[in-house]
Amino acid sequence: MAESNEGQSSARQAGFTGVTRKTLERLQLPGDQRELVVAEVTYPPGGVAPLHRHPVGGVIFIVEGVAESAYGDEAPRQYRAGETLQDRADVPHTLFRNCDPERPLRFLTIYALELGRAYTMEP
Repeated sequence: MAESNEGQSSARQAGFTGVTRKTLERLQLPGDQRELVVAEVTYPPGGVAPLHRHPVGGVIFIVEGVAESAYGDEAPRQYRAGETLQDRADVPHTLFRNCDPERPLRFLTIYALELGRAYTMEP
C-alpha cells in the first residue's frame, strides 16, 4: 500500500504499483503528540495489497467498490460501498484486495498517529 514519502517514518511503508493516496486532513490533536490523518486511497482493478500491518488501529470507510479483507488466520470478509471495517494494530493484514477486475476500489482511512508515523508498514 504505497503512498508518497511525505511524513513517512523510518520504517518502510508496504506498497504495490497502482495504488494512489491523497491526504485529505492532518490535524494535530490538542495536548497530544498525535495527529488525526484522513486519506483517500484508490486501488486499481483487481489490486491486492502485499502482507502488511498497521502500528495502530484505524477505520476504513468504503466509498466505491467492494473490498475483501482478512487478518491473521481469519476467513476473508467482503465490504461494500457505505460499509466500514477496522484496521487492527500489530496483527498481520493477510488479505486486502479490490474484488472488481474492471473498476477501482476507493476508500477513506482514518488514524490517530504519532506525528510523522506511517499507518501501513511491512510485516
